[in-house]
Amino acid sequence: MKLVGLLPLLVLFTQCTKAPPVTPSPPPTYAEREAALLQGVAPRVPGRWTLTEVHYRRQPHFDAPAGWPSDTVVAQLATLVLAPVRVPLASQQGRPEFEGALTYAGKTYPVYLALWANPDRVVNQQGPPAYFSLEYHFPVGTHQTAVEEQFLQDVGLIGRQFTLDVTANQPALMYWKGLGHHLQSITLRQ
Repeated sequence: MKLVGLLPLLVLFTQCTKAPPVTPSPPPTYAEREAALLQGVAPRVPGRWTLTEVHYRRQPHFDAPAGWPSDTVVAQLATLVLAPVRVPLASQQGRPEFEGALTYAGKTYPVYLALWANPDRVVNQQGPPAYFSLEYHFPVGTHQTAVEEQFLQDVGLIGRQFTLDVTANQPALMYWKGLGHHLQSITLRQ
């Protein structure tokens, strides 16, 4: 009779098995989070873009282009066509790179940019995802700088750093914000 009372306890103990310990997977490294962030942004960059709503504010510490007011918004400043580079630069080490053409005032100039992840976005999920600098990409050799090329440098479109932001719900828009120079922000539309 005593065995009948112990039978449910015996069944209960035999049913309980020790679960294997769960080993937590290590958190992703900074490099892995950075790569994932850039992989999310890079597919949205290629295409034909029109630089619309170009917000310009003259900064006292930089040369300003002659003839532009100190504070203005320019519509349809230029057209930019970007595609992934065919031959990546070794110095970029896996960063998304793009080459293309910038058309301004009826002339077309070869350009290049590489994306860099925003550390604050990688670590704290705050701020724009990427940084870049739009640069001329002329073939190696001598090249005479045209007046329009110099203007694009003076206004701050070429050779200055920008943040880049894209929104998932508006795939045909991209936003650039200038970092400490004349161009405050640019909205690009496909």
